[in-house]
Amino acid sequence: MANPYRHNGKEGAHKFFEEGFRDVFRRARENAYADYPITVYYAFKQQDSSKGGQSSTGWETLLEGMIRSGWQITATWPMRTEGSGRLLAKDTNALASSIVLALRPRPEDAPRVDRRAFLARLRNELPASLRELQQGAIAPVDLPQAAIGPGMAIFSEYNAVLEDDGSKMTVRTALQRINAILDEVLGELENDFDAPTRFALTWFRQNGFDSGKFGDAESLANARSISLDGMERSGILTKGGGRVALIAPTDMPADYDPSTDSSISQWEVVMHLVRVLDSDGIPAASTLLSLVPDAVDTDLCRELASLLFKLAEDRKSTALAVSFNGLGAAWSDIARGARGAAHQEMLL
Repeated sequence: MANPYRHNGKEGAHKFFEEGFRDVFRRARENAYADYPITVYYAFKQQDSSKGGQSSTGWETLLEGMIRSGWQITATWPMRTEGSGRLLAKDTNALASSIVLALRPRPEDAPRVDRRAFLARLRNELPASLRELQQGAIAPVDLPQAAIGPGMAIFSEYNAVLEDDGSKMTVRTALQRINAILDEVLGELENDFDAPTRFALTWFRQNGFDSGKFGDAESLANARSISLDGMERSGILTKGGGRVALIAPTDMPADYDPSTDSSISQWEVVMHLVRVLDSDGIPAASTLLSLVPDAVDTDLCRELASLLFKLAEDRKSTALAVSFNGLGAAWSDIARGARGAAHQEMLL
């Protein structure tokens, strides 16, 4: 145990912790078979701040110890091991509390690569891996941690990633780049959404569900060749008194029927799904989704829920973040139920 009282203070405890990890994984690597992976279970505890944002020094030490001992990290998967009340608890890690890693021995003759080549591979390969993760039953809150797997698989494939000055890139820097590309990918998804949804995302990023100036909203709408009047009629926003506000999920009409909505948008579908899921659960959300016209890309609705979780989290809107995360986490069950409801309707 890395106890400051046993190892001459915090610095000594950290050194003991770091060297111990490296020794464990070095010994495991000496007796490892290339054909057989190993799995490691890690529980998060320590977190501190850096210029690049929040980071866990214990987590970084673990990864450094694995990689420097000759292991390649091929996958990471978060596990929910604590109560839901801790999901976005104050001053704690907002990700899953524990994670499982899959490792394989890295070949002794693995090459080195420069920073530019490493980043190019991340940009080329990470987007497809992220889309695969989003198709699985993974909550939006856990996506950044799961994305570390394919990102670290690239980083740990090499004996070293060299910075411009010839030094070895650290795990902390690699994690920062992986997270930055994750943000880029999620941002690029906005181009795939319909125009009202793109407007709503931009407005939500600036104002949440609070009101903003009419002139600002009109400028955003005009840039997307849509009108505020049209979005008001479709049930996305309200306007009056020189102010504009998006309609929050809790304020959406309870009698909404997407099958009769001639101006439906992905934003509207997600808002109503959040409302129904929070109030009536998965079966009711499945029924609602089954009524959404085929013209609406429901895969994009799922991606929208993930993006909205991140935006709500950035805005420190905890309750909204929990709701959007809940929709993303339950999406597979909701979609499965929607298919069953649609099939049952066909039989009737």
